[in-house]
Amino acid sequence: MTATQVTSPPPITPDLRQLLVREFRKHWRMYLIWMQDALAYRATALIWIMTDTIPLLIMPLLWLAAYQDNGHHEIAGFGPSQLTAYYLVLLGVTNLVQCHQMWEMATDIKEGRLSAYLLRPFSYCTMNYLSFLAWRLMRTVLFLPVFAVAAFLFRHSLDWSVYYYGPEFWAAILLGHCVSFFITYAFGLTALYFVETRSLFNFWYLPMTLFSGQFAPLAMFPPAMRRVADFLPYRYTVALPTEIFLGKLSSTEMRYGLMIQVAWIAGAYLMGSLLWREGLKRFTGAGL
Repeated sequence: MTATQVTSPPPITPDLRQLLVREFRKHWRMYLIWMQDALAYRATALIWIMTDTIPLLIMPLLWLAAYQDNGHHEIAGFGPSQLTAYYLVLLGVTNLVQCHQMWEMATDIKEGRLSAYLLRPFSYCTMNYLSFLAWRLMRTVLFLPVFAVAAFLFRHSLDWSVYYYGPEFWAAILLGHCVSFFITYAFGLTALYFVETRSLFNFWYLPMTLFSGQFAPLAMFPPAMRRVADFLPYRYTVALPTEIFLGKLSSTEMRYGLMIQVAWIAGAYLMGSLLWREGLKRFTGAGL
C-alpha cells in the first residue's frame, strides 16, 4: 500500500445493522418503562423540585440585600446581576445533573430485587442510568415553568446577553451529569458489602452543599477551601458549568475543568466495575 492510499472503514453488514437496531429498540423500550414509572410520581417530583428551588431562590434575595446595605458593586468579582444569574443557572444545572440513584440501588440489593435484574438482558448499570435519565427529563419538564417564573421575578437583576452559551458550557453539563451518576452508582454498589449504607451515603451528601457551590460561589471561599473544592468531585457536577456560563473561567481553565470531569468519570466507572465484580461474589439475594 502506498502512502497516498487511504483505507475505507468496513461497511456495516446487514447482521451488524440488525444488531444495532435491536439493541436500540431494547434500550428505548426500557427507557419508556422507566419514563412511565417516573410519570407515576409527578406529585413527588414537584415536591422535590420546590424543595430544591426555594432555598436557591432565597439566596439571591439575601445577596441583593447585602449589596444594597453595604453599597458594594462587586463581591469576589460577582455583581448583583451575576450573583442572581449564578443561583438561577445553578438551580437549572442541578435539576439536569444531580443524581440520587444510590438510594434505589441500596433498596434493590437489601430487598433482593437485584436477583431479578440479573436475569434481564441489560447490565445493571444501564438500567440504573435509564431510570436516572427518565427521572431527570421528567423533572426538567416540570421544572421549566418554575424556572420561567423565577427568571421573570428577577428579570430586573439579569442581563442574559452577557453570558456564555458556548459548547464548553453544554459539554460541562453533560460531563457533570455523568460525574454525578457514576459516582453515586459506585456508592450504591457499596450496599453489596455493607448491610447499612445510610451513614456511608452521608459522606457524599454532607459536603455537597458547600463544595458544589450551592451555598455560595466557590470564588468567595478562602484559598485553602478553594483548593479543597478543586480536588473534590462536587465542583465538577454543578459549579463548573455555572462558572463557565457566567464567563468566570478562561479558555484554558475551561478545558482543564472538562478534563478533570472526564478523569472523575473514568475513575468512578472503574471503581464501580470493581465493586460490582467483587460484590456479586458476596451477594446472597437476601430479602427474597
